[in-house]
Amino acid sequence: MQLLANTTSPYVRIARISMIEKGLNVEPTIVDPWADDPRLRRANAATRVPTLITDDGVPLTESLLIVQWLEHLRPAPEWQSLLGHGVGSAGDVPGVLSRAGIAFGVIDAAVHTIIIRKVTAPVLFDDTPVGLRRRRTMAEGMARLESAAAQGQLRANGNDASTPTLDAICAVVALDYLRFRFDGQPWLPDMPALGALSTSMGQRASFVQTAPR
Repeated sequence: MQLLANTTSPYVRIARISMIEKGLNVEPTIVDPWADDPRLRRANAATRVPTLITDDGVPLTESLLIVQWLEHLRPAPEWQSLLGHGVGSAGDVPGVLSRAGIAFGVIDAAVHTIIIRKVTAPVLFDDTPVGLRRRRTMAEGMARLESAAAQGQLRANGNDASTPTLDAICAVVALDYLRFRFDGQPWLPDMPALGALSTSMGQRASFVQTAPR
């Protein structure tokens, strides 16, 4: 099994955290998507990370599809689900997926902003209608996740044996990525509950090993 990755992508981090929590700690093969790395291009026509090549040589792309594969490869109850439990009145899967979707919206807006900054002057994009809309997406999305964290809807498991669900993984990855790329920006909301969640989750090996650098 081979995981083509880089060291800063939040999508890679979501996939790696999920794999580690499912007991698959695969040392990543570092590639540069910007350099059109031939190893990545052979496996993924979109030349995006993460790209996971299974033991059978099948390439899996996109972090959420990798999570879906993990749920089939190592299902509950033998392995704790990343998606929660059930879809009925007592189930929490829809809520987990809904909150994970908010975090993905934030991550998408942040990553697209960084990508466009690479090919144009930041001031020419950040203050455009599209740039301002992406900034709003980040701010409003994080405010909603902060509210969810404050209400105890995101699971902070610290060092115990419980596997964090996908919404908590994605929320912490989003927060850490914004701190990595946009630290100190005045348009970001106060996020004490998410900060506490990040501190708690940050003790887990899966988060420590995948921290952006």
